[in-house]
Amino acid sequence: MTAALAYDLYRFTNPDRSTKDWAVRHNGDGTYTSRWGKTGTRLQAKTFAKNRLSMNEHIKSKVSKGYKSIGQVLIDDDGTISSASSKPLDQDSSPTEESCLFWRLKIKQTDLSDTQAIGTFHANVLAMSSAITDCFGPSVWIKDFLHAMLNGHLSNAGKLFKQQGVASLLLFMAMMKVAPKQVSIHLSHDDGVDISNKIKLESKALSIFDTDLESVRPVAESLGLLEKRIDLSLVSSSQDDFYF
Repeated sequence: MTAALAYDLYRFTNPDRSTKDWAVRHNGDGTYTSRWGKTGTRLQAKTFAKNRLSMNEHIKSKVSKGYKSIGQVLIDDDGTISSASSKPLDQDSSPTEESCLFWRLKIKQTDLSDTQAIGTFHANVLAMSSAITDCFGPSVWIKDFLHAMLNGHLSNAGKLFKQQGVASLLLFMAMMKVAPKQVSIHLSHDDGVDISNKIKLESKALSIFDTDLESVRPVAESLGLLEKRIDLSLVSSSQDDFYF
């Protein structure tokens, strides 16, 4: 069995309150794969070749039929969703449901100045993601997220789960810090409480990933989320001793 892959999940609620799911992911080679089936069952799969119906058009078609975005989930090669609740949208969340963070990202591009600002933003995000992976190692989630964002295939909303690693949270915080006015980024807990890019104040968000501020300090400093500590030993060693 291969590792689970990230998909954008959409859900349709029937008149009898039963639900069915449709999920989609870009494969990075010009093709994309969709999955579908009743909520809670294994989802069938079909891969669409290049120059077929574009993924964005496919998504728009589903949304126009009433499918609602659930966010990003992981689906294994058997079609089983491994990181999302299979409950219909109108039911209350179970207290035992896996904790996660919610994100929204919207990019507004209307003229040349917007294009230039967004291009600079993308370049900054690539640089920041490189700093993050240098510290934490390669991340399939970050790779897929960046590919979708840079190619215009990114959903407007999704979820961050523990298995995606604290690198995903740090990337969003860093993006929030450098985002121009054309880019709107929002992070929140599952109870609706907002998350800022002031990492010192976000110990609860870090705890979702079983980590804390000191553990991520080096990369947080390199991303500009924390001011670098002054090494007092270096300061003192550069000073002459004076006696009066």
